[in-house]
Amino acid sequence: MTYRHGSLVAFTLLVQTAVGSVWCIGAALLLSGSRFSLLHCEWHALFALLMVLAGLAASIAHLGRPGVCFYAIRNLRRSWLSREVAATGAFAGILAVMVLTCAWSGELNGWVVLVESLVGGLVLYVMVRAYRLRTVPSWNHAGTVLGFLGSALLLGGLQFTVVSDALMGGFHGTSGADFLPSMGLLVALAGFIFKVQGQGRSFSQMAKSRMSFSFSQPVLQGSGLVLWAISVVSGGSISLEWTFLSLAAAGLVIGEIVHRIRFYDAYHSAGL
Repeated sequence: MTYRHGSLVAFTLLVQTAVGSVWCIGAALLLSGSRFSLLHCEWHALFALLMVLAGLAASIAHLGRPGVCFYAIRNLRRSWLSREVAATGAFAGILAVMVLTCAWSGELNGWVVLVESLVGGLVLYVMVRAYRLRTVPSWNHAGTVLGFLGSALLLGGLQFTVVSDALMGGFHGTSGADFLPSMGLLVALAGFIFKVQGQGRSFSQMAKSRMSFSFSQPVLQGSGLVLWAISVVSGGSISLEWTFLSLAAAGLVIGEIVHRIRFYDAYHSAGL
């Protein structure tokens, strides 16, 4: 049986992952300077771009007639959904510039990263506005803001870490950049805190709409963060590190999918 909102789940999570990973790229560049630029910066930007493109493809699949997708941006003056599509397209375009810049020069342009980080924040803001509808009380609260921000930080930190570790062992052993392997974990931990806070804000709305509160997402993701922390302190064993990191990634991603499915199901619980 196909979940009717599966394409929207994929779109929001994939794009938010890319936004969070760009923020991690910016933080790494700020903290380590040119050392990060020389460590396969184009691959970080490329994987973020692939996430956005996959998200856009998923959003097109949600349309009844995918062939008319270009009309989705015609109502920018009134529609937050149109603005969401336009902002995401701009985000993808600047990411493409980042990839080409890195591939050509081998270094990240700090101004491009800054602009892309700001556009990523705009994408997240527009997404939130598109879903905070007065007619859907289960979405129209601060929990939606915290949930989307938390997803961006948690999944973005995860992607940043996985790509880093996949590229010649990540940053381990890199002079002056030994703190970067755990940077993604700290970003993800901040995202998890935001998500827990968001669920607390959502609880009253779920109670009003007679939806049961589920602890599956925080338990899965809390366990995933513990496993991730174990992978960071695994003592240099690559196989052990990847085993724990893979298990952590599974828990975090499944938890995100569960949470986002419940988010869309809450629309029906409002009786609309």
